[in-house]
Amino acid sequence: MNKKDFYTGLLFFILTGAIFTMILRSPTHPFSAGPGPFFFPTIAALLIGGLSLTLLLKGARQGESGAKGVPGKRIWGRMIWIIAWSAIYGATIEPLGYLLSTGMVTFALLAYFNRRSWIFNMVLSVFTAVSIFILFDTLLKVSMPRGILGF
Repeated sequence: MNKKDFYTGLLFFILTGAIFTMILRSPTHPFSAGPGPFFFPTIAALLIGGLSLTLLLKGARQGESGAKGVPGKRIWGRMIWIIAWSAIYGATIEPLGYLLSTGMVTFALLAYFNRRSWIFNMVLSVFTAVSIFILFDTLLKVSMPRGILGF
């Protein structure tokens, strides 16, 4: 049994259960036309649950892998980097707006994890922020934080 895959799959399967519990306990809006506010969280929970179940079963069936993973010091550096930028994102999304804060955080994470060219990281971070903004703000009519610059 590959313990890392098994326990990771188990943790995310428990997380899926918590997400479904919150969805089922949330009040529903009686006048909703269309999929409703819990459509995307339900789809995301189903996807997380399926992937975690796959990882859990793979970890239970697979033998212990002899390959060494990323060294412990490197993992802690990555985790600290992600946590720090998540905190920065949470603090800047309202004042700067969705587009600026998402573009900035996406670029910072890409620059750290994907050490390709700066132009590639910049284009991908702008594309990600703009495409998600168009999807939610324009197509789904969900109000996104505009920030001090109004976009």
